[in-house]
Amino acid sequence: MDKIRKRFEKINYYTLLKYFLSYFFLLSFLLLCFFIAFRKQLRTAYSTARDNSIQEKLVLFQQSFNNDLDHVFNIHYNLCNNTNLKMLRYSCDSSWYSSLGITDMREFASANPLVSDIIYIQKNGGNVLACKNYIYKSNDEYYFSINHKALKIPVGKYGHDNKNTMVYIKNQELSLLLLFPNVASNKYDLFYVIDSDEIITRFNNMLSEEISGVYLTDSENHMITASGEHSVPPVYRLTDSFGLQKNDEGDEIIYTVPLHTNLFLTVCFSKDVLLRYASKAFINMYMVFAAIGCIGFLLILFGMRLTYSPLHRLSKKFADRTGDNKGLESQLDFALSSALQEQSKLQEKIEKYHSIMKESVLDTIVNENGEEITAENMDRLFNGEPGSLMFVIKISAPAEGEGMAWVTRNFQDFFLGTFPNNDSFCIRLEITPKYCSYLIYYGGQDQDKYNVIKYLLHDFYEEYGCRIALSNGSSSPLDIPNLYANAMQAGNYWDSQPLAFYDEMDIPKDSAYTYPYQELSSFASLLQQLKFEEAKKAIRSFFRTLDQTDFPAFYSRSVLTEVLTTIITNMNQQNIKFSAYNNIYFETLYFIRSFSYEQKSSDIYDHFLMLLSLFEDELSSLTIKSGELQAFINQSYTSTDLTIAMLAEKFHVSIAYMSYLFKKYFNEYFSDYLWKLRVAKAKELLRETSKPMEEICIAVGYENASSFRRKFKKELGITPSQYRSGMEPVVENSRNDGQ
Repeated sequence: MDKIRKRFEKINYYTLLKYFLSYFFLLSFLLLCFFIAFRKQLRTAYSTARDNSIQEKLVLFQQSFNNDLDHVFNIHYNLCNNTNLKMLRYSCDSSWYSSLGITDMREFASANPLVSDIIYIQKNGGNVLACKNYIYKSNDEYYFSINHKALKIPVGKYGHDNKNTMVYIKNQELSLLLLFPNVASNKYDLFYVIDSDEIITRFNNMLSEEISGVYLTDSENHMITASGEHSVPPVYRLTDSFGLQKNDEGDEIIYTVPLHTNLFLTVCFSKDVLLRYASKAFINMYMVFAAIGCIGFLLILFGMRLTYSPLHRLSKKFADRTGDNKGLESQLDFALSSALQEQSKLQEKIEKYHSIMKESVLDTIVNENGEEITAENMDRLFNGEPGSLMFVIKISAPAEGEGMAWVTRNFQDFFLGTFPNNDSFCIRLEITPKYCSYLIYYGGQDQDKYNVIKYLLHDFYEEYGCRIALSNGSSSPLDIPNLYANAMQAGNYWDSQPLAFYDEMDIPKDSAYTYPYQELSSFASLLQQLKFEEAKKAIRSFFRTLDQTDFPAFYSRSVLTEVLTTIITNMNQQNIKFSAYNNIYFETLYFIRSFSYEQKSSDIYDHFLMLLSLFEDELSSLTIKSGELQAFINQSYTSTDLTIAMLAEKFHVSIAYMSYLFKKYFNEYFSDYLWKLRVAKAKELLRETSKPMEEICIAVGYENASSFRRKFKKELGITPSQYRSGMEPVVENSRNDGQ
């Protein structure tokens, strides 16, 4: 118990509670969103399904009603041409034909469920025929008589206007729906009584729990017949008299479909019923949500184990330093703040290192009597805009007149007057009794900057009579020492050319001051390939060259600085920590910048070798075991994706370092080693299986069968087919014989 109590005392409940509540509220919010979204989607899905069902019912009802009306029109056509009714209109003995006509009318009426009665009224003879109801004439008007109740019929008003009209007539006691088809003759009227009971029966078939009412109305919203809860038809806005219309009227959705020219079928759909159905379905999902909540709670505990526990263990490393018991965040905040401070100090060191590097480049040529370089100009030299160029010029004192102080003063005024927009500037590198030198930075958007500088110097020469030497141009500040050397060499030709332009002069390329670009590039390539022994030989070659010739101080400093920079750059690329070599680096840089080559050449050489040895040792500490590398290759050599780049990515090293390790471990290049594995497997498959060549190529990691055949023939002297047939390799045999 004491151990358990002590364990709980170590738990930081402040942070634990915050973690738990953050997960809990997040889970609750997600469940709530899911609850709302699910409820909305369920309601929408159910509403869409019921909406489609109702519209299908309405369309079917419309089609059925129209089909029955078409049948009525067929009956009407037959009755208009009925022989008995025609004979009735022209016969004196009307009783016989009246009996036959009524019989025919009853047969036609019984054939259509929508028709309850057919009325035939002959004007000249006064004959009135009806299948079912009693009709009489009074005061030149015709009336229906149903259960001793009379209803006036608008005979003659419809039926002769070339329209098929459906009329709803009513009084306080009776109401009927009459269909007046077109009658070509004025001698008689023939119309039909629509059976309201049949319509109500059809309405009842459409009723359901969510459909509260079905109504048949005319164009003025007068109810003809209805079925459902309400006796009053709903008010709706009719916008289209030819198709199905849907109106949302608050608690109900009203569907309206035209049945005839002036008849409309209306259905009321209750939203309350829809909500009850959706709620009922959602209630059945409560258990599912409860289960999800339980699973979510377990996920909270699991998430806290994944996040809080590591944080808690991590905070133990800083708890003693902070003494803060409020929470793990404050402890880690203190730790990270300290780390950021250390990082800030390191960044300051790096910036200082960059500053020293910049100064070291310029210190190689700026003499004690040179002009001080401001920080702004330093940044512009190393971070100049695209298209900028740098030149070095050498100016002699005039043959007669003032000294070099007068020359420098006039040149700076001349230069600043020529470039007043601050895009360019000049820096005096040195001044002697015989000449002075300037570094010119030419920025801006001007094109052909070299010729502009030439014309500028020509004008200065014409005005002041000073001989001038101009170097070639460069955009890299690392070339400044070389530009200086070129300007000095061009100045050696003043006796024949008072305006000496380096690019236009035939100066020997093997000049003592020629900068060793090719040698430095080869040295950088050796370091990229991690060939340390050859890199050490290259350094010895640099020092032998510097020892054999009396180079100016700027030349030696520039070469040594670039060698040092190349080593440090490659160490950074291989992720060697700066703290591992910073002391040696700064000491070497101090020797290069502060002493002449003759004073510290031996120490600088030893420091270069120390840096290379440290470089190699640091890489060895990160070395991949040969067994791991060989096991991975043996497992993956049949993959077409296996390359030296894939290996480097797999083991988190550079491609150059992986090539270096492979050559070191297996004494051969990666491509040769991989080919041996693949060809051995291919030979096994060729001899032991009957698989086609294409499948064998894919099985050993080659996508191109023709490429594999060519390499197979080149390496073994025979084709894969010849090897399969039993022929021995020619090349291998000759090699074995030679061995």
